[in-house]
Amino acid sequence: MESYYEIETTCKRAARASGFSWGVAEEIGKAVRSLEMIGLPGIKTFHDYLAYSKKNKLENLSLINSGENKSENIFCPIKTSVAILDDCKKLFLKNKDIRFSKIAYPLLLIPTLNRVSNIIGQKIQLSFDEINIVLNYNQSVVINTQGPFPSLVDSISIKSIDGQPSYEKNQYNDLYKLSLETFVEESEGKLSGAGAGLTDND
Repeated sequence: MESYYEIETTCKRAARASGFSWGVAEEIGKAVRSLEMIGLPGIKTFHDYLAYSKKNKLENLSLINSGENKSENIFCPIKTSVAILDDCKKLFLKNKDIRFSKIAYPLLLIPTLNRVSNIIGQKIQLSFDEINIVLNYNQSVVINTQGPFPSLVDSISIKSIDGQPSYEKNQYNDLYKLSLETFVEESEGKLSGAGAGLTDND
């Protein structure tokens, strides 16, 4: 069983050997490692992506539009995710919904979009083929299926979500009042109980 470090290093080098720059190759290595760490098929997805990209022309998008992004070609998930990362603060400035036409191996978007979530300080929802994935500030991923995952989707949506609390204000206030009971006034007896205090035991 390979370690996560070995997985990252091998995939980074494989990406470089496949024509990606060292910078993008490093992103790919980290992405595959991240997918494997959360139980998603990172190695298989990247392996199949490389085989697919050798036989099919993919759209290497360098500039993302807020709203709809269309092309006669199939979008490359790696170049797309890198382009989103480079311009994420502007793209998600006003909770934009970014959509793409056909894109290959959408799972490869997840690790980079999770980092984007942390950068912009908002959750991100990735949706395709009735699969919804919520990315939480580069800390966790919530997904509504265990797979299988498609290698090609006809449309995909990426949108930021306002981080609304999952509790009511009065519920927090009740807990805060209860927490105040842990604060008790200090007394000489309490202080001496914690140690020698002011009493000389010699």
